[in-house]
Amino acid sequence: MKALGLCTPAQAGDYTWMKLTKAKPIAAALVEDGTLVEVQAELADGKTGALLIHRDNLSLLEQAASGEIRPQRTTFLNPFDNLFWARRRDAAFWGFEKSFEAYVPAAKRKYGYYCLNILHKDQLVGRFDPKLERQNGTLHLRAVYLEPGIKPDEELVSDVAAAMRDFLAFHKANDLVIERSEPAAFGEKLIAAL
Repeated sequence: MKALGLCTPAQAGDYTWMKLTKAKPIAAALVEDGTLVEVQAELADGKTGALLIHRDNLSLLEQAASGEIRPQRTTFLNPFDNLFWARRRDAAFWGFEKSFEAYVPAAKRKYGYYCLNILHKDQLVGRFDPKLERQNGTLHLRAVYLEPGIKPDEELVSDVAAAMRDFLAFHKANDLVIERSEPAAFGEKLIAAL
């Protein structure tokens, strides 16, 4: 539960491969003994819901709520990251649905084979489908997408470019090719910022 952060009993069950019928009473017992704390939170759809957090993480939540802790980094998350492991948590918290389409026929894919999600500070702002050509050190973004309503402003582009430079270096790639971008301006600005 510490690694999961905020979640519902169902999400904790997903994370631990436990059926909801077993997860709910265990979560209730952990709330009863004080290991877990129930908090009310506003979700992405505007509704308020009860979530659980481990008591050791409560001070971090309070610091984040008061503005003492502010997210500052931009990074790329794979579809198996803990953030996404508990089903539907990405949609409930951020209005974002990660996609893993490796087993979807190519013609039916919406985003791509293996999309990495773009976490910019405290927002999931987009995703991209990378393909690395190791022999020539070229990273192809077969597609890069920003979520609806996300504008490719200077700060976002600069922060994603910095994360992309790290990503390129990690993969020993020296060239980036963006094959498709939605919006198109984001891809153009990203290449220019690199």
